[in-house]
Amino acid sequence: MAATSVFWHRKSVVDRSLFSPILCHERLGLELGGQERQYKVLKDSVLEIFAHGAWNGGTVQDNSLYENKGMFFKGDIPVDDQSIQSRIGVKTRVVAPEDERIGVTAMSALLEENPIDPSKIKLVIGATNVGEDKYDPGPLIRTPYELIRNACPNAMVLDLYAGCPGFNVSIEVAFVLSVSGLLRAGDITVIVGAENIHRAKAFKPLDTSNIIFGDDSLATALQTTTDSKATGRYSCEGRESFPFGSDFMTDIAQALVRLGEGYHIDGIIVDNQLGELLHRVPATAARVQHRFVELLYPEEQSRGTFSRFGEALAFYERKVNSFAFDIMTLSIGPGLLETIAKAYLESGKCGVVASVFLSHEGVEVALHRGEGFAQRKPSHGIVDTHTRTHGCFADYIHAFSDNGEIFGDMNGKGVFLYATRGAKPHLAELLTRNSLSLDDLDLLIEHQANFAMIPMTLERLMDNGGDRRDIKQAVRGYLANRMITNIHRRGNCSVVSMQRLPYDLQRGALEEDMVQGYPVNKNLEKLKSSKIILSDSVGAGMNRSSFLQRL
Repeated sequence: MAATSVFWHRKSVVDRSLFSPILCHERLGLELGGQERQYKVLKDSVLEIFAHGAWNGGTVQDNSLYENKGMFFKGDIPVDDQSIQSRIGVKTRVVAPEDERIGVTAMSALLEENPIDPSKIKLVIGATNVGEDKYDPGPLIRTPYELIRNACPNAMVLDLYAGCPGFNVSIEVAFVLSVSGLLRAGDITVIVGAENIHRAKAFKPLDTSNIIFGDDSLATALQTTTDSKATGRYSCEGRESFPFGSDFMTDIAQALVRLGEGYHIDGIIVDNQLGELLHRVPATAARVQHRFVELLYPEEQSRGTFSRFGEALAFYERKVNSFAFDIMTLSIGPGLLETIAKAYLESGKCGVVASVFLSHEGVEVALHRGEGFAQRKPSHGIVDTHTRTHGCFADYIHAFSDNGEIFGDMNGKGVFLYATRGAKPHLAELLTRNSLSLDDLDLLIEHQANFAMIPMTLERLMDNGGDRRDIKQAVRGYLANRMITNIHRRGNCSVVSMQRLPYDLQRGALEEDMVQGYPVNKNLEKLKSSKIILSDSVGAGMNRSSFLQRL
């Protein structure tokens, strides 16, 4: 897209009942005022977001919280309000109290503010990384789930670990389960995003990563709107079981080499029952993916390809082209894991997916194959998703042990490079297969990791060799008028960023502002009526995951 082609164009107004809590539930066939109303779904939709519940508490902390603490950015730059705003764009962040489980608060708000029938909830996902207690063995979703367990005891319940894109990947899981027919019309999915970074003490006290993050939690409800039926042939191509060992990642990768001979593996899903933060940040699946790649391409490993960012990124885009994430199921055994793997095949998104059930008691690796499943693309609701993992960059964000304590560590430069340089090929693939360009979007929701990443990402998306001044001007206009921003007020809320932004847009909680010299949130009333929305997130793994909505 040429920079000069970026402009704001008014789209027809979306039905406001999609965003009104009361009218929305009239459409869902839920009991309202003693009457049962029928849900009038969007034409040709499969899955739709229809409600949110949020934790809206906490204390707003400005940057003085980190001044005079002996903290320094790289280059021996002292940490103060000016340096924080100029480097990251954060002016304030919200800090949760240490005695509150904010994920439970968000789930409670969803149920109390929206008359949802809990017996219709069939899938419950905790999208998180550190969560609220870094030593909690998980699944972290089990505590919010207790609020509804009696009403939906047979629901599929799991944590999902994919770094900051965890909410987007959770959307993808609900989408493939709906498109494949595992979730039926009227079934409800609840995704609870919860990150209480301050309570969990995720980083060492003087680590400048502390400055970036804010605490947050939202619960999002989606409904499957039609009964789908997958037609094709599914097969399990092989299965291996072996004891858990000290080098279990290599053991799993070697099993994948044997089972996957002659196939391209489109995705790796690990049911990670180890219960340790060390093995979920990044997701074990991302490390397994890269070990598998090293075994397949030893010549690239010996050449040092994976130690050079540009070469590694290009190689993964060209040869690997797959996703890798962890779940942690509340149920016993690999049944739910393999159901999800099968759904990726029956949805038509993948041809071959590996599942790994990982516990201290043993490991079971299976290779699943689908043939003849057509990829359905609904015209409304959630219409498409796209997730890719580059396990060669797994160390950019990782947990480590220090004197018996667990902390997080981030390679800021590496994360910045991945976030900005990896966007164009990823988003181009998603937009192209949906016959869209960046200019066709009414609203682009980008992960709020570091404000400086956002205009840089846009520059790369828009750069097709045009005049740099035109590109920069186009970036300013797009960022102000077709995006929403909250990192300057809430910090990086990790997984929850993708939930918080549209929620705050619709309730009028965003305000026009200037961040690092860029105008933001200037077109809020028009953006509330957006019809084509792309949500894009990037984080530990390294992962990038996006989903597209048409309303």
